[in-house]
Amino acid sequence: MCESTAYLVTPEGERKIMDYVVDIIPKENGKLSLTDILGEEEIIEGMLKEVRLLEHKIVIEKAM
Repeated sequence: MCESTAYLVTPEGERKIMDYVVDIIPKENGKLSLTDILGEEEIIEGMLKEVRLLEHKIVIEKAM
């Protein structure tokens, strides 16, 4: 499987925001659309900081 887990990095630390992410689509105004394997979508305000493919990890930095 090639799903990943998305984490949001804030000044308070890192927190998991979505499991089984299969799509990331940039939106306007510094937002990202994340979609999981079941088609559930979540819009996150932030920028893509890092993608670790071997670890199945997506790191998003919260917009300030």
